[in-house]
Amino acid sequence: MLRQRTPHREGARQEGGKGRTPRPGARRAARAGTASTALPATTAFVLLALARLGSAALNIIHDCDETFNYLEPLHYFLHGSGMQTWEYSAQFALRSWLYLLLHAPAAGAPALLGLGAGRAKLLGFFLLRAALGLVSAATEAWLYRAVAARYRPALAHCLLLFLCGSSGLFAASTAMLPSSFTMYALTAAAAGMLEGRPYAVILAAAVGVVWGWCVAGFAFLPYALWVLAAAPLLRSVGWLVLCLAGTLGPLVLVDRHFYGAWTASLWNFVRYNVVGGGDSALYGVEDASFYLRNALNNFQFLLPLALLFPVASALAGASLCLPHGSSNGGAHGKPGRGRTGASGSVLRLLVCVAPIYVWGAAITALPHKEERFLYVVYPLICLAAAASFVALCSLAGGILGMLLPRHAATAVVQLFAALFLLGSGLLAFSRSAALVVNYGAPLRIYQHLPEVEGSGPPISVCTGAEWHRFPSAFFLPGQRYRLQFIKSGFDGLLPHQFDDKQGGTRAAPPYFNDRNQEEPANYWPSAYGCHYVVTLRDEQGALLDTLAAEGEEGAPAWQQLASLPFVDQARSPPLFRAFYVPGLSAQRNRRYEYVLLRRKDNSGVQHAEGQDMKQPQ
Repeated sequence: MLRQRTPHREGARQEGGKGRTPRPGARRAARAGTASTALPATTAFVLLALARLGSAALNIIHDCDETFNYLEPLHYFLHGSGMQTWEYSAQFALRSWLYLLLHAPAAGAPALLGLGAGRAKLLGFFLLRAALGLVSAATEAWLYRAVAARYRPALAHCLLLFLCGSSGLFAASTAMLPSSFTMYALTAAAAGMLEGRPYAVILAAAVGVVWGWCVAGFAFLPYALWVLAAAPLLRSVGWLVLCLAGTLGPLVLVDRHFYGAWTASLWNFVRYNVVGGGDSALYGVEDASFYLRNALNNFQFLLPLALLFPVASALAGASLCLPHGSSNGGAHGKPGRGRTGASGSVLRLLVCVAPIYVWGAAITALPHKEERFLYVVYPLICLAAAASFVALCSLAGGILGMLLPRHAATAVVQLFAALFLLGSGLLAFSRSAALVVNYGAPLRIYQHLPEVEGSGPPISVCTGAEWHRFPSAFFLPGQRYRLQFIKSGFDGLLPHQFDDKQGGTRAAPPYFNDRNQEEPANYWPSAYGCHYVVTLRDEQGALLDTLAAEGEEGAPAWQQLASLPFVDQARSPPLFRAFYVPGLSAQRNRRYEYVLLRRKDNSGVQHAEGQDMKQPQ
């Protein structure tokens, strides 16, 4: 299945003009025999788009940064309310508003169509995710096309299979995070490098680093070295300067408008996180095995294959390449597109996946680690794993061919390959299903709030211990709803609602600091003023949040509106909480109930909500 018979000799150029030159038709037929067996790039895009749209519909929010640093400010920009973190205080200005504006058209489309009130905000959230998924699919399809043009169809098809089925990309492809944005850019740069387009690589790197995540510039270093070797230095530097001007200029102007002063959010971010102006370790530290453990969860068997690629390429790298003369790259006469032979093609593939190792080493060295930091190289992990798989299958076929009849050796390798692909696909599906089934309650519970139309006093939806799983104000079905935090066991700095009276995006509120120190102004001491509360209930029926403060009199009683299961990570077996096994997971995992409560003492609530409430269907 993974081995391809070498076509009849194409009549490569003979020294001194000796040897017969094949007829043009024979040359075309030989090329068709090698290249046409790969699926068209448009077909690959359709398959990838279907996978990414599935993620858009089902994926959870994996990181509270996505909610509070990106979705909430975007909701404020579009709908006039949202939570502000200290990074968006004009005093610190660590985040650029340009990144949010890039996402505003998709999320704001329902409002432009007159559908922005009530639950239609939720449509904006899913349209945004669908747009992100399609961008991811487009860059991955470009990478597939580049691989299919230079390497054997088996490699291209394995890459496509791994990309479509990857549970890691299920999580990363539709997240509104700079690491996902830079992942798109790095994937595009990888495709451009394989196609021999150095100026496309420079443009993708500039967009990914300046508009996405500047720290991830380390991941582009192998491509920078390739550009130096593949293109004239002066033209490359000139194009880089032009790209930087085209990306930095809008960023500075947009931040000047929103923060009300000339500031460099890019530099503010680097200064705080990299060169000693702050301390990212305040937000948690992990040991050196953190990324390996998380990548193994998200890529299962593919991770060891990806890490083994340098070894596999040394042992059987030539088996990945098309026969000499089969590539159509040399016809364009552009830098890096000539027929470099098997060794050159393998070297280029090694450079293409090198960001996995460079970026992995860079972020492992930092004390503060988060799973989303690794998103940047997720598609390249699939590429390296596919290349290792094809090379090792070819190597195994050669070894078995010396011990068994050729047809028997081929059958054994094909059986092993089929079992591996089936097993890895099932594991990936099991991982994605576990994320949705075990941890999907936060995205669904807020949809049980009644829809509220019109204007009126704010309606407070409160959360305490589960503040970090709030999926954003896009899930609050009305413009009058406001998120409020109540006192819980968290002792760090919480976000606060954007305050137009203080200046909105241009304000420097006194209740923010850059040391992650608790600020009482950012939460309520109890749920006394709340209309609704979202919290967890354990198996004994006790709520994880204390809704009444000590000594508080007249505390309201609560009525349950909705309840959804949510896995208790601490008391569930690691295997069954990480992977979904029908029947067994339900038996082995321990669960909380994710509950939505409403005040029974409704006098104040009814006054606030009036008669414009519609219960969810």
